[in-house]
Amino acid sequence: MDATLYKDLKVSRGLTYHYFYSPAAPGKPTLLLVHGFPSTSFDWHRQVEYLRPKGYGLVVPDLIGAGETSKPEDPSAFRFALIARDIVDILDAGGLDKVVGIAHDWGSVVLSRLANLFQERFYAFAWVAVSYNAPRHEAIDVDALITHLQTHTGDGRFGYWKFFNEEDAHVKCEENVDSFLHLVYPASPKIWSEHLTPLGKAKTWVVENRTPGRPAWLTQEEYDHSRASLLKGGLKSYLNYYKSAIRSLNLEDDKKIPEEEWTIRKPALFVGAKYDAVGPSSLSKLPMQKYVPQAKIVELDVGHWVQLEAADQLNTELESWIEGLGLQGVHSSL
Repeated sequence: MDATLYKDLKVSRGLTYHYFYSPAAPGKPTLLLVHGFPSTSFDWHRQVEYLRPKGYGLVVPDLIGAGETSKPEDPSAFRFALIARDIVDILDAGGLDKVVGIAHDWGSVVLSRLANLFQERFYAFAWVAVSYNAPRHEAIDVDALITHLQTHTGDGRFGYWKFFNEEDAHVKCEENVDSFLHLVYPASPKIWSEHLTPLGKAKTWVVENRTPGRPAWLTQEEYDHSRASLLKGGLKSYLNYYKSAIRSLNLEDDKKIPEEEWTIRKPALFVGAKYDAVGPSSLSKLPMQKYVPQAKIVELDVGHWVQLEAADQLNTELESWIEGLGLQGVHSSL
């Protein structure tokens, strides 16, 4: 991604966001791409390289905790309603009235809150791997959640959250950064089901410094970029996405969202990953069917990192879906 197209903006709550911005060609919509953990905006570069030459505008931020954006150490700074407001500040700074939102992983939760709180600023929404996440009116009990999922699906799914919530988890992951990266960007989806989702396994993997190698779908350049970014910025702030969720710091914000805003009425797409051990498409599509009933659902035979592992398929699906929105001739500016 062209480094000269990055901008920095101090948003209304005082944090500084670093983001890629390429204006749309006349008559083309602008797309907002929101990454997850432990990504930066760079993990969207295959989509940027495909869509930008076609004239689409692109806004691709480093979320807080990531890349060159501010890294607050207070978990309460990672409340999704606050991050959603930050993103709207970026759109306002660019004079962008409406965009198409596309998100992955924790970015999908950010996009969900944008859909609840600022639905009028979007033409449509696309969720990748992690689907729409409705507001919660009850605190998260991660232990009960893991037990429930283990009982009903055979996999606790969120065992690694317990490790990421430990106060020194960032130290262990930074000390054995290659082991951490080989776990979160797995060479096989089986690594997640055996070493990420079960309780205690993620910590064991990192502490034992296991390094089986990077996946074939991740280039050396992409791996080196992720590695350098994590070593430069660290993980102490970034892990606050998990701490904030486990401590239910979003609860009061979620309670303020009227239930009629839980249902998304704009055009939507969900591109699910069949072999994502944390959120296989068989489970992830259920909230879409409940709260985004008009959404197009596509399931791909890949793991969690759809935008990297199946870039060509995702790019084709996104382009076809966007073209079908009937946005030709739109003016994205305020």
